[in-house]
Amino acid sequence: MEIFMLIFAVVGTLAIFATTRAGREVLKRIGLRNRVPDAAPSEDIAYLLSACGGDRKEVDRRIELERERLPDLTEAEHYRRAIRKIMSEKSRSEKAVPE
Repeated sequence: MEIFMLIFAVVGTLAIFATTRAGREVLKRIGLRNRVPDAAPSEDIAYLLSACGGDRKEVDRRIELERERLPDLTEAEHYRRAIRKIMSEKSRSEKAVPE
């Protein structure tokens, strides 16, 4: 019975830790991103990374900007907003190029 309580306490602690920013970073490093509630889907992360030319710092900068502007949104929503901004920027730049 004591072992069960210990296991339960460890699992509960890890589950709570996974909801913190530090916990999400650890899960990101070990490849368990999509198992975190409200985490950005792998497809969104890959698209944003591709749209930023593979520059991880640029992706992080864009996500941090969204986080600062609207801190109550989920990570997935921050990624979607950053993707929409990139699409909007591309659309504007294509219209601005004279033919």
